Amino acid sequence: MPIIVTVDHARREVHAIAVGPVSYEDIERHLLQERNWKSLSYRELIDARGAGPTFAPADVRRIVEVLRNLSREAPLGRTAIVVSSDYAFGLLRMLEMLVEDVCHVRPFLDEQEARIWSATE
Repeated sequence: MPIIVTVDHARREVHAIAVGPVSYEDIERHLLQERNWKSLSYRELIDARGAGPTFAPADVRRIVEVLRNLSREAPLGRTAIVVSSDYAFGLLRMLEMLVEDVCHVRPFLDEQEARIWSATE
């Protein structure tokens, strides 16, 4: 599994590490898993520096649709995603813009900046 997740219900936080190639199906599975764990509203920090997206820009719209549907069930927590490539940053920046009316998702190249942003409300 390319996305390894730890949920802290007491602190209302999700920490995830993505490794290897990450597909649209991996992201969808991750989001549905969070729904099952009742942690969609928790803030999340994803370290994806060891991962590479294998989905295309067109798949970003599919991810947007999944997030919009999930936001009808529960509020979505703020998600910071640390990446190491310009391609991943660009895909996630597109996602950020397309979902800004339903949730806060932001890519970062710096882990400390991501931690600071994800901790603010």
